Amino acid sequence: YEINLSYGKSKDSDKEFTSYDANLSSWYNISPKWSGSLWGGYARTYNFRRDYLAYYSWAGLSIGWQALSILDLGTSYSMDVEFNPDGNIEDIAFNARPYFSLTPVNDLNIRVYVDNVFIRSTDKMERIIAGFLFSYNFLPKSWIYFAVNEVHDRSTQYDLVGNALPERMHLSNRAAVIKIKYLYYF
Repeated sequence: YEINLSYGKSKDSDKEFTSYDANLSSWYNISPKWSGSLWGGYARTYNFRRDYLAYYSWAGLSIGWQALSILDLGTSYSMDVEFNPDGNIEDIAFNARPYFSLTPVNDLNIRVYVDNVFIRSTDKMERIIAGFLFSYNFLPKSWIYFAVNEVHDRSTQYDLVGNALPERMHLSNRAAVIKIKYLYYF
């Protein structure tokens, strides 16, 4: 396990404030096929989205299972709690991220995840991010990566004449990246 404590003067984006936080993390390897972790924390920090200094808390867990020698399955779940300056709960975000990781042969891995964000104040799923990562180690310390991410959210959409459309989940962003990392010996 790990415990972190911090306290001090902070300055971020021209905001000066006294901040502190406490974190606790723990990792578990129950067997060669099962692993997990737990974490949580509490902080006093500046909430830039809401523009005030207040408390913030988080907790989460993850679990992983090696279902087959080539297949890992798992999920993580976290909860983030925003407080207002009076100490009352402003909002809570819940995030679940199931995944699978397939390694059919050495040096080749395919990983897929879906990040689901639910916000208590709206009582709706506010964002879903689907991710895909292909990794291939073609030579020692040389890799090819191909990643695709797709974000769906409830951001405001407009029709052709500028009128706001009814709120619904829609594709807001998609990105694909190819990266080649090659170790050159000389």
